Amino acid sequence: MKTSKKKIWIGCGIFCVLSALLSSWYAVAYNDSRLVVPMDFKDYVFDIKDLPMIVSIFLVCVYLAALFVMLFIHGGKKRRQAKETDVTRKINPKLGCLGVLGFLGFAGFWTYPVDGTVFPFAFFLFFGFFGFYYEGKMSGTFMDERFRENIVRAKLKAYRITFGVMHAALIILCQGKLFGNLEYTLIAAIISLSLALGLGIFLSEYLLYRYDHDDQAEEGGE
Repeated sequence: MKTSKKKIWIGCGIFCVLSALLSSWYAVAYNDSRLVVPMDFKDYVFDIKDLPMIVSIFLVCVYLAALFVMLFIHGGKKRRQAKETDVTRKINPKLGCLGVLGFLGFAGFWTYPVDGTVFPFAFFLFFGFFGFYYEGKMSGTFMDERFRENIVRAKLKAYRITFGVMHAALIILCQGKLFGNLEYTLIAAIISLSLALGLGIFLSEYLLYRYDHDDQAEEGGE
């Protein structure tokens, strides 16, 4: 990605964060903390003073969605280039910091008691983005036959562990209602599925990094 585009994305992100902070301050100071503290949205009635907070939340959601789409498209281009050149795509290891977004999954424990929203639990999937750190460490690596074999080994092992976790969770959750509540069972299923998929994404990159460096260490020892 060009430096100018990076600056635009960073600038937009800073703007969204500042707008969210300012609107939160406005809501606390002049609007009785509406939309900031937990509230029952079943009886919600729109007020003009809610507009700054609604707009800032909308901007943050749009930015995150656009960022996700951009990263997906950019990653696809890099993968195609890697196949054509037999060299792994170049990624900044700092992208591994995106794995911090996985902690947003804990927001579900706040939103569920307030209005029954369980969607935030799906953010646990983003823990898998920590794998970008290891992929970045292998940027620009020539994919010889040994490296390609390690890719297959890493993916197969990651898939086995992922499906093993999902299978165990399925067996446990199918025994009946968790704590006597079907909704708790749904929440546990979302968390288990998100964490399992995130683990699979992370392990595929971590194991490849470990296998590659183990082979290099063995070659160096010889």
